[in-house]
Amino acid sequence: MKTMAMTKELAALVDASPLAITADELTFMLDHIGDPDGKLRDDVIYTLFGRGFFEGGFTADQRAEVAREVLRRQDLWRDIDRPGTDAVFGRTFTALVGTLILNYDAAHAFLTDDQRRTYMQWAVTYLQREKDYRGYVSGHGWAHAVGHGADFLGSAVQHPQFLHTLIPDVQKSVVTVLRRMTSAFLDDEEQRLAAALVVGLTAHNISLREWTDWLAVEHAYLWHNYAADSLPSYYRLSAWLRIMQNAYFLLPVDDPARQPCLAFINDYFIQMGFRQ
Repeated sequence: MKTMAMTKELAALVDASPLAITADELTFMLDHIGDPDGKLRDDVIYTLFGRGFFEGGFTADQRAEVAREVLRRQDLWRDIDRPGTDAVFGRTFTALVGTLILNYDAAHAFLTDDQRRTYMQWAVTYLQREKDYRGYVSGHGWAHAVGHGADFLGSAVQHPQFLHTLIPDVQKSVVTVLRRMTSAFLDDEEQRLAAALVVGLTAHNISLREWTDWLAVEHAYLWHNYAADSLPSYYRLSAWLRIMQNAYFLLPVDDPARQPCLAFINDYFIQMGFRQ
C-alpha cells in the first residue's frame, strides 16, 4: 500500500509547477530507478529526475545526494553478467540518470573531482560490459541498453572536463557493441551511437586524426571479417554503415570529419555491388 501511495504521489508531481521533491520522495525515486513497471520507471521516476536536475526540482543538497547514491548503489553493474533478467532496467536507467548528472555537471559543476572521474569511467566502460541488447520488452517497457549506454557515453565525451586518456575506451565501447552483435538492431541504436561520437567531435574532445584513424581500422576489420553466408557479420557491417550515415548527417556541413564517413559509405555501396 505504501508503494502504491507513493507512486500516486509522485505521478501527481510529473506536471507540478513549481516542482518540489521531499526527502521521502527522493529516496523512493532512487529505490525505483530500475523498477520493472515501465510506466513508473520511465514516465514518472525518470521524468522527475530530469525535471529535478534541469527544472529546479532538486535542491543543491538533493543533487549531491543523487550523485552520491547512484555511485554507492552500483546498480549500473548489478547482474551485468546475467543478461535477460529484469536487472537490465536498473542498469540502463542508471545510465540515463548518469547522463543527467554529467550533463548537469557540464553546465553547473557540482560533482567532486573523484565523482566526476568515476562517472566518466562508468560512461566509457558500461557498453563494454553490457550483453543484454533487448530494446522494448513486452510488459516492462524500454530496456534499450545500447541506446541508453550511448547517451551516457555521449554525456562523458562532450563534457568540458573529459579526460583525453579515455578516448580508447570510447572507441572500444562502440567496437564491442558491433562485434558482439548477433542480430540486427531494431530501435535506432546506431543513431544513438553515432550521436555519442559526434558530440565528442564537435566538443573537440575527439580529434580529426583520432576519428579518421579509428574509422579506417574498424572499417577494414569489419570488411575483413565479412562473409556472405554469415548473417552476424552482415548485421555488424550494416550497423556500421548506419553509424557512418548518421554521423555524416549529424556533423556540421563544413566539418572535415564528414569526409571519412562519406568515403566509407561509398565504399560499402561499391563493395556490395550497388554502384561502380
